[in-house]
Amino acid sequence: MTKVDKSIIFSILNIVLLVTIVFKTVLNFYWFVAIIGLLCVIINRFINKKIIKIKNEDKKYFFGVIFPFLVNVFFMINYFTGMNPQKETYCFKNMIAEVGGRNSHQKGKTTYIYLSGDAYKYSYMTRSFFIDYKKMWGNNEIIYTFERGIFGLKVRKDFKFVYNKNCPDNYLNF
Repeated sequence: MTKVDKSIIFSILNIVLLVTIVFKTVLNFYWFVAIIGLLCVIINRFINKKIIKIKNEDKKYFFGVIFPFLVNVFFMINYFTGMNPQKETYCFKNMIAEVGGRNSHQKGKTTYIYLSGDAYKYSYMTRSFFIDYKKMWGNNEIIYTFERGIFGLKVRKDFKFVYNKNCPDNYLNF
């Protein structure tokens, strides 16, 4: 297998792991980006000082394929070692999106939600769902099932949308 073949296979695997595992981990988005950026700078300095031995032409392959794979494996281990399931329930409101151009403008609800009490404010993927909007339609409460992995990170294992007459209709009342 050539290096190009490995790059393609690992890139596809990285995308699949990102969507199926990392996006289910409860993370503060800004901390995540800062930590990954800091790790890249530190590893790059180690490579430049020859502490980590990589050929110069392999540096792009390392940062484009190997490093994301190592990060994904970290989250995969945390995901599969999850234990002690906990249920959390929140009222929610959908985000309103505006789409269209200058002459055609429409508003509509999305599958991105706001939780009561501003829960998981900076954990965007905990409040985003790549599902059909019809599964959310008519519901105003979400029941999450979270587990803690071996590295202490909280992972969303399941969720369910339900209707609760006690959830407020107005987002400002949360």
